[in-house]
Amino acid sequence: MCGYIRAGRLIDAVEVFDRMTARDAASYSALISGHARLGSPVSAAAALFRSMRLAGLAPTEYTFVGLLTACIRRGNPRLGTQVHALAAKGRYYGGSLLVANALLGMYVKCGRLEDALRMFDGMEERDVSSWNTVLSGLVELGRYEEAFELFGDMRTADVAVDRFSLSALLTAATEGFSLPLGAAVHALSLKSGLEVDLSVGNALIGFYAEHGDSVEDVVGVFQRMPVKDVISWTGLLNGYMEFGLVDKALGVFDRMPERNFVTYNAVLTGFCQNREGVRVSFARKAGLQGLGLFRQMLENGLEMSDVTMTGVLNACAIAADRKMSEQVHTFVIKCGCGSSPWIDAALIDMCVKCGRSGDARLLFEHWRHQESFHIAWSSLLLSSVRDGEYEKALSTFLQMFRSSDIQFIDAFLLTTALGVCGALGFTELGKQMHVLAAKSGLLRACGVGNAIVSMYGKCGQLENAVTFFQRMPHRDLVSWNALITAHLLHRQGDEIWDIWSQMERLAIEPDSVTFLLIISACSCTDSDSADASMELFRCMSSKYNTEPAMEHFAAVVYVLGCWGHFDEAEQFIASMPFKPGALVWRSLLESCSKQYNMTLRRRAMNHLLALEPQDPSTYVLASNLYSESAKWHCSENTRLEMREKGIHKIPARSWTFYDNAIHSFFARDRSHPQSKDIYAGLDVLTLECIKAGYEPDTTFVLHDVEEYQKRHFLMYHSAKLAATYGLLMAGSGKIIRVVKNIRMCGDCHSFLEHASAATGKEISVRDSNGFHVFRAGICSCRE
Repeated sequence: MCGYIRAGRLIDAVEVFDRMTARDAASYSALISGHARLGSPVSAAAALFRSMRLAGLAPTEYTFVGLLTACIRRGNPRLGTQVHALAAKGRYYGGSLLVANALLGMYVKCGRLEDALRMFDGMEERDVSSWNTVLSGLVELGRYEEAFELFGDMRTADVAVDRFSLSALLTAATEGFSLPLGAAVHALSLKSGLEVDLSVGNALIGFYAEHGDSVEDVVGVFQRMPVKDVISWTGLLNGYMEFGLVDKALGVFDRMPERNFVTYNAVLTGFCQNREGVRVSFARKAGLQGLGLFRQMLENGLEMSDVTMTGVLNACAIAADRKMSEQVHTFVIKCGCGSSPWIDAALIDMCVKCGRSGDARLLFEHWRHQESFHIAWSSLLLSSVRDGEYEKALSTFLQMFRSSDIQFIDAFLLTTALGVCGALGFTELGKQMHVLAAKSGLLRACGVGNAIVSMYGKCGQLENAVTFFQRMPHRDLVSWNALITAHLLHRQGDEIWDIWSQMERLAIEPDSVTFLLIISACSCTDSDSADASMELFRCMSSKYNTEPAMEHFAAVVYVLGCWGHFDEAEQFIASMPFKPGALVWRSLLESCSKQYNMTLRRRAMNHLLALEPQDPSTYVLASNLYSESAKWHCSENTRLEMREKGIHKIPARSWTFYDNAIHSFFARDRSHPQSKDIYAGLDVLTLECIKAGYEPDTTFVLHDVEEYQKRHFLMYHSAKLAATYGLLMAGSGKIIRVVKNIRMCGDCHSFLEHASAATGKEISVRDSNGFHVFRAGICSCRE
């Protein structure tokens, strides 16, 4: 019978037992243990125990251990406590260390640690197994400090540690983020000669992968292990992934003598971890590699866990492939994996990042997981931000913030909310978010600080941005880039060069974003900085090992065009190592518009139409160019082509803020509740501006209509409506703040200059090119 049990053939063992003419306590105990070890229901072991008692046989300590093992395997604390009572009654509990340890294990594995601790305290005799059981229970519940305190008591009791003790302590050090304690456990393993043990070595690899100073800590432990298993190899792979060495991790994956589903999960998770801070093309490649790995898992028939499915969904989100995301989504539904809170949260995130915002919102409407609710809501917030629906994003955040169900505002959420405030130019709410960050202690997070600098810069509060930057306890390169962006929005090119000099003195290594910002700043310096932009561009690769991308070429072209160096700009484009993209020609077109070089504008427009035939802004630019040349028929044909292809122009929109609300306007918009007062106020203000010398510039009306109609079109542009509302509602000393989604036209610019002089108010307008601050009839942009 015991032979069949050891071979895993329980049915044969039961048949032998049934044929036995004489059975003793050992027979029953052996079969009870067999049922427990081979996964039978608890009822099978309990039925055998009842038969044993009816046969008048007294249970032995092995009988109790077998019953308790069944309770552990099946998670049945009710039967376990009954066995405990019976063992205590028969005085096996006090007399047998074997039974006592089994009882400890039952209470720990069934989630009743407090009962285990009470029993442990009452034990007259303990061995290393007793200590290890309670130690493991504390670690499993995340009570790491208590685990190390218990270990101290264990050392005081002069109990020798074994591999189970050290493995549990290393897990506590890993999960509890304690490098000193983990290093101390490592020293103890060396002293006791257990570092070469397989389970201890695997635990050390896991610890150093999380908390090591370098990947060499992981490699060193791995190389010293005399015996390695799939866990060891997976730990080494994970270590390389943790330190961002994806290629070396894949090399380990290829060399592994054996793999399991945990190995594949480690690679999937590693791809997701290492997607940030790298080029979009690399991130997409990593996502596609992850999906290829998942296909391999399916072909090999490997087990699919929640970690696997979460990793697959994350990989698909990185790849940002809509069609592939739909296929993976279908697979998740078919295999019935969509009930986990973390899988559902990953599904929403995938839908958002693959351009399926509608599906993400549908999933959220049926949400039922409280523990991952904030993650799903964060993804929804991100969805609105990605789609440019900042008002919806703000509404989502405020709803989340005010909800009685959600009290979790972390650094990521706060950073996103600050980004929305900056995008909208909503100063008052941005300041409230700053206060919230200070109260919640999140100002210590560098990412939140960077978001505050960026928010103040985009809201026109340059002094606040600079002051906060100077007070930041920790700064990274993103902090400096945010400060430069704030100055660039205010067209302060010379100040940006001062910041660049400061960065060089402090030996701060720039990245491609830094170079893009500094080169762009050359277009708004007090004197011609075209040569400086070229010199900086040339030293990107030679001095800083940063290869210029299309964006950097486009920035140089814009700078050259802004300072009137059109021949140099064309030569620069011709010398590019790759074919100029739409961004380069658009930059040339914009700079030509500033210098009014019509010949070059037409040439740039032809290139742009060839490269971006489906972009609405390209058609609008072409139509406007024809209108400026009075080629009305060509302009109308261009707009007709747009309509036939279903391409829609992004409508010009302006908004301002009053009473903690956003007030939005389109051209000739009468939807605002106070539109009558706004239009009446604008008519009065227009007369005052005309008296002061304002003359409507009808060249900015790009339609073939009568002159009086052109003047009517000009009068009610969205920027004028928003500024008028701000002037009507603003109290004494208040700055009128307007944000516009596209570039402000020249007529609105002239009107607001005169309006600031007529009203004595400061008017700040942020358009797609930066800030225009109108004071006493003069604009800060100097254009």
